[in-house]
Amino acid sequence: MGTEVSRWGDHGRRPVPDASNRKLFDRTVGCATIEIACPAADAWALVADVTRMGEFSPECVGARWIGLNRGAHVGARFEGTNRARTATGDLIWVRPCTVVVADSGRSFGFVVGDRYDGTPATHWLYEFASKAPGTCRVTVTFSHLPDGLSGLRLVADSDLENAANLVAGRLRELTEGMQTTLGRMKAVLEN
Repeated sequence: MGTEVSRWGDHGRRPVPDASNRKLFDRTVGCATIEIACPAADAWALVADVTRMGEFSPECVGARWIGLNRGAHVGARFEGTNRARTATGDLIWVRPCTVVVADSGRSFGFVVGDRYDGTPATHWLYEFASKAPGTCRVTVTFSHLPDGLSGLRLVADSDLENAANLVAGRLRELTEGMQTTLGRMKAVLEN
């Protein structure tokens, strides 16, 4: 068993996505929600500090701001590092991310780039709604861009016959991971 590391920019020219999977990936959306006994602004601040994501996510092991335009505002960039166990060992992948929504206390979102040139592949959006005094609802939504070349898209494009099942399985994993992440954030915010 070994460790394979995949960094964006190390994979050559970006291939053309298989057009027959475009509709499937246009519908690939997952969502998780949780109620937290804290003000929405506190939950937003925790999520928007992307350097802490590795504390909560079962898949993301860390993130770091890159470039001069750092922090929770539109246009800021960071690299996210994820890890998954496979039959042959660990797979670690590092991808570029760009903040696309930063409405303090209300929403925070970013796109994740592909392994080739960082072209956006997926979109993540956290929304914060104030509820009863001192309580908020946090909803995270993952959506795959129709022509995004995530690892999932590459696998699905190479196995068109099983693409829908592959996507459904990965979406279940992502949704469970989002719920776990929110639960861990809730534990920190309520203590």
